[in-house]
Amino acid sequence: MIDTGSSTPVSRNLWKILALKFLGDFLPIAPVLILYYTANGLNSTQIFTIQAAFHLVVLLLEVPSGYLADVVGRRKTLILGAIFFPLGLAVYTVGRSFAAFVCAEAVLALSISMRSGCDSALLFDSLRQLKREGEYKRYEGRNALFARTGTAVSSVLGGLLAAVFLRLPFLVNIASALFMPPLTVALAEPEREKRHSHEPLRDILRICRFCLKAPHIRPVVLFAGLLMACNLTGVWAYFLLYQGLGIGIGWFGILFAVFQLAGALGGSRSHAFSERFGARAPLLLALLSPLCFVLLGLFPSVWLLILVPANALLWNLAYPVLLERLNLAVNSDVRATVLSLASMAGSVTFIVISPLFGRLVDAVSLSAAFVTLGGFFIIAGAPLLSAILRNWQKG
Repeated sequence: MIDTGSSTPVSRNLWKILALKFLGDFLPIAPVLILYYTANGLNSTQIFTIQAAFHLVVLLLEVPSGYLADVVGRRKTLILGAIFFPLGLAVYTVGRSFAAFVCAEAVLALSISMRSGCDSALLFDSLRQLKREGEYKRYEGRNALFARTGTAVSSVLGGLLAAVFLRLPFLVNIASALFMPPLTVALAEPEREKRHSHEPLRDILRICRFCLKAPHIRPVVLFAGLLMACNLTGVWAYFLLYQGLGIGIGWFGILFAVFQLAGALGGSRSHAFSERFGARAPLLLALLSPLCFVLLGLFPSVWLLILVPANALLWNLAYPVLLERLNLAVNSDVRATVLSLASMAGSVTFIVISPLFGRLVDAVSLSAAFVTLGGFFIIAGAPLLSAILRNWQKG
């Protein structure tokens, strides 16, 4: 049972945000997307280029959409994001080419960028108005639980639907996405400091420059981006691994569901784990993630597939801690912008590494690509984590 405190419009935001997380990640298309691409004649380079295109659009819109949320309101921005979500899925449903799939991902990226960071900022400000901001990490963990549970449930469904008709998961996904606009309309805008500026672009650049100079914020932003980008690359690569191991499509949804449930467990237990072992512990454990990539590359086997959900658990155990660090480091008038900046860092990293990963798969092997991804993670992540720990008490 979810305690939302007294029944006020702002307190009701708490369960509505959880419902939005569930619906936003209810993706029956996810476990069959790689198969959908290959069925339409795409190779690995094109597949990862499509995903890079998605993150390029997110990159361009991430911080401006976060700034929009700080200026015009979280609720209005979330409404826009909810409207574009089913539209992007509709483009996917009728698409049959590389160009059509890029267009679909661009519309979905517009939706994601409107929601990314904005929902977390609305959650934090709602809890602050209720004088319960100390519970933020617990609720962010619950958000991860609901999001991953939504993907897990829909993954099993998607595999079953695809066995009937490959486009059927897309049609079902459109139907579920149509519940999001009315839910966002029902949100209440919490009290907060509002951003006022007659020069939005210059103001955005000023905020970004501050974050990238501040020693207690910069490594958190970059490490969050690195963690997200490497694991998102892994998400798509796992399906190539399943194909290479000869695993049938019927298992794709189940395996993806296990992956998402492991992520849900990590997110939901992040607060309790941090309370018991300290908030630094989940971040240190995140450095085991590249080891999982390396082992999957060196020893591709069904016996090591347990490392896939293990990676999801590590990722989601650490991410709420990083978001909490950012929320505590900034004022509410720039909170959505700063959280969006962390997502933008992930998009930049993904745009760089995912096409290279796909190219490496086509030119050498999936195993070599996995080992390279793990090596990059540890080389880039270790110094960033060291900087986070050095500046832990600042801000």
